[in-house]
Amino acid sequence: MNLSGELASVRSAYDTVAESYSKVLPDASFETPLDRAMINAFVEYVHAAELSSVLDAGCGTGRMTGLLAAQGALVSGVDLSPGMIEIAQRKHPDLTFDVADLSDLPSEDGEFGGVFAWYSIIHTAPNDLSRVLAEFFRVLAPGGFLLLGFQVGEGPRHMANAYGHKVSLDAYLFTPEYITSLLGQAAFDVVAQMERAPGEFERTRQAALLARRAK
Repeated sequence: MNLSGELASVRSAYDTVAESYSKVLPDASFETPLDRAMINAFVEYVHAAELSSVLDAGCGTGRMTGLLAAQGALVSGVDLSPGMIEIAQRKHPDLTFDVADLSDLPSEDGEFGGVFAWYSIIHTAPNDLSRVLAEFFRVLAPGGFLLLGFQVGEGPRHMANAYGHKVSLDAYLFTPEYITSLLGQAAFDVVAQMERAPGEFERTRQAALLARRAK
């Protein structure tokens, strides 16, 4: 896999922090009731549309993949970091995980009924977001659903330390209005939007957008 300098930095950083990340965030218990409400709605919409397969895009160590599986989704995961994928596979040996770039997914057209991208776009520069959303559109079946979680704001925030390790990568903040505009350009219809205050260990407001791929 040929990666740009920025993506290579993201991969290196998450390979470095993978074990520590898994200990700090071992499962989905960090999510707030509002987060869980959006996740539950996503799964219910996918089930109601009789589109059961879900891709956890940017799955990390699989902490949310396990939650989706427990809710009855036929879920698999991909992540840029081999270190994170190694842990995900170890923690969830019954699920399938692959190393992949979100803008070049190893999936067939229309393969999934849902794409779950929970804070997966926070290291994607604004100029690259349209390409990632187009790839999500490609792998979704007509009428399939996309759930995006992200940090609210504008511009990049450089990270020099994460989970007790020195790293060097940028995290991007987006407004819900900006993401909604890009989703519209990518032929998604926004079904629901949630924005909440930062939690105890969060620095910014958080948001989630549930969207449906046009048929």
